[in-house]
Amino acid sequence: MEGKWSWVKGGIALGILNIIIFLSGNHLGTTTFYAQTTGYVTNFFFPDWIPASEWTKGTCGGAESLSVGWQWLFVLGLFLGAFLANRTSKAKEEQPAVPVMWAERFGHKPKVRYLHAFLGGFLLLLGSRIAGGCTSSHVISGMSQMALSGIVFGMAVFAAGIPAALFLYRKGGMTQ
Repeated sequence: MEGKWSWVKGGIALGILNIIIFLSGNHLGTTTFYAQTTGYVTNFFFPDWIPASEWTKGTCGGAESLSVGWQWLFVLGLFLGAFLANRTSKAKEEQPAVPVMWAERFGHKPKVRYLHAFLGGFLLLLGSRIAGGCTSSHVISGMSQMALSGIVFGMAVFAAGIPAALFLYRKGGMTQ
């Protein structure tokens, strides 16, 4: 399709970004953004909670040290970049509110699709914070550095994800 990157170009760009971030002494990951944002919001409404919060521990360091880090700006850049790419793209295809694959499997209900997407994202984020990093941190940065935790996590993601996808999107559907 015109106007879209192939997986090869995307992989090369991601690899270059990963190298730049690694050489700067950091690792590619985005969950710190969410912990920092949670810290700001929590600090605004409940200033005494931040020092005792497990959610923000190690990322905000308490109310007195809340700051915008590079990962916060990285995620902001992801949103802005996607928005600008969408608005300036020459390929203006109308995207359905519910993808065809989802509609065939679960029906055409945009609110249900959005609720599932939100809940799935929330669970992924919660699991990432509990695990000490997200897929980009563990798989992309960890595996590229040959970290055992990254390799094991990457294998676990595929070992769980492939059967789950095959089950959810098999022919015939659960609702039929």
